[in-house]
Amino acid sequence: MKIADVETVELANIPVTPPLFRQPVRSSVRLLKVKTDSGIFGVSQISGFMASSTLALIQNELAPFLKGKDPLETERLMHQMACKFNSRGHAGVWNFGVSAIDVALWDIKGKFFNIPVWRLLGGAQKSIPAYITYGLRSYSKEELVEAAKYWVAKGESRLKIQVGRLNIHGQLDIPGASAEHRESNPAEDEGRVRAVREAVGDSVELMVDANCLMGYEAAVRWCKRLEPYSLMWFEEPVVQNDARLLADLRKQTSIPIAAGQRESFQKLCELVTARAVDFLNPHVLSAGGFTMGMKAAAVAQAFNLPIGNGDHFDLHLLAAVPNGWRAEFHLTNWMAAGVVFKELPEPVNGWVTLTEKPGLGLEINEDVVKDYRVK
Repeated sequence: MKIADVETVELANIPVTPPLFRQPVRSSVRLLKVKTDSGIFGVSQISGFMASSTLALIQNELAPFLKGKDPLETERLMHQMACKFNSRGHAGVWNFGVSAIDVALWDIKGKFFNIPVWRLLGGAQKSIPAYITYGLRSYSKEELVEAAKYWVAKGESRLKIQVGRLNIHGQLDIPGASAEHRESNPAEDEGRVRAVREAVGDSVELMVDANCLMGYEAAVRWCKRLEPYSLMWFEEPVVQNDARLLADLRKQTSIPIAAGQRESFQKLCELVTARAVDFLNPHVLSAGGFTMGMKAAAVAQAFNLPIGNGDHFDLHLLAAVPNGWRAEFHLTNWMAAGVVFKELPEPVNGWVTLTEKPGLGLEINEDVVKDYRVK
């Protein structure tokens, strides 16, 4: 069996409507297929930033290199791609492209051996505790509370809220790309978290995520204000996931720190060895696929750290290893993927159970591809 072709498919304007939204949110999904001469093909997704550059890397560099190679030799191919295209270990576009390729190769491998990827990787656990990243910045405080009640009523007991939402003018500012991008006063977010905690009670697990938007001093202030609300973790509070600053922040707060979602394998190792995190959150679509994701999980385990976070691909990594601990269902991403893929795994009463279908167990809805494909 040899790799015959690598195809990318861009989908745009997929409508999804989270609870309490009056208008749908339009989402984009970039699919990748690695096809073989035997008819088996692997499915993956392109993640990260600078999507057009990642697509160009895949189409112009990685695809020609991969054609004719054995898709089962995942370790060999990862090593060869690193030596040929990234000998100095940079992250960014290379990481997103190679990660998507590797995930698709493992899908092929699972289908070839007629076994789900999570079992092929190790099969440590069939079901994983799940949480819903529901707390979108665009919700008002009242809507945030109502949405929390909605998910708790559906049996979900683990919820994550996005914080760090306003600039100094009190305006919604997600990128935060200026000197005026954040207030020094965390009162707005404290009020939102407090309102949710009071509404759902102490039995519901709450997490917050700043998406790397804060400087160190601001992160300390946010932590001090949020400590009374028994948070499971504060995810990526500091700009660029700076390992030194995160390590210092851990010493300043009782809230556990989590980080790692968009990072390379090398950066994940740095976060662990710098003792910068209590929870490592690798993402197979940026860490180097399952090949490098398994290595990141092993590094975390060596330091007695659990891993969590991710999406429908990461479920297989989390189930493969004994320190797989929390599976994320990010509301808008999950809803968009639920349109693109048939029978996507879902949390039930706070747990998600892995498929026994070969490979990743994902089937693309080709009718959806026809409707939303970018021409």
